[in-house]
Amino acid sequence: MKFPTTSGTDTHGRRVTLPDDLDGDQTLLVVSFHLRQRSLVAPWREFATELREEFDHFAYYELVVGSNGGMLPPTSKGGLSPTNARHRLHEDTIFLSVNKRAFRRRLGILGEQTIYAFLVEDDYVVRQAAGVLTPNTADALESLLREYRDQQNRSSNGAGSAGESSS
Repeated sequence: MKFPTTSGTDTHGRRVTLPDDLDGDQTLLVVSFHLRQRSLVAPWREFATELREEFDHFAYYELVVGSNGGMLPPTSKGGLSPTNARHRLHEDTIFLSVNKRAFRRRLGILGEQTIYAFLVEDDYVVRQAAGVLTPNTADALESLLREYRDQQNRSSNGAGSAGESSS
């Protein structure tokens, strides 16, 4: 499925259009709906930080989803409330103010009780998971990133050696 085109704001107040403005050939988007879900997001963020060090083609963003016209966290407006000071938002956070029901429907999200992770490649969701990061999910994600990197390396190496012989 294609990731829905939507606009948001990064932690510096800059406008961002998803998925067009995302870095990375493969991008992990972790979607949360409530501040209390930050504890579920943290393990994903930590794992993504490790993956970014290993895979140059990989990027990671946290999407904080609010309703159209709804309140966004104070950091998106330039301030830092005591609550957000304790739950410091990261550079890779994007705030979305959207029709939540339509957004959930377009991504096949059943509800807002947990977080969701989407691996996006060429604007399409290639894998998704819900809830906490499990060892099996982490292994599968790392395997997908490795396969992609290896395929890209084979493609770039194959283009330069197509006319060579092995004699």
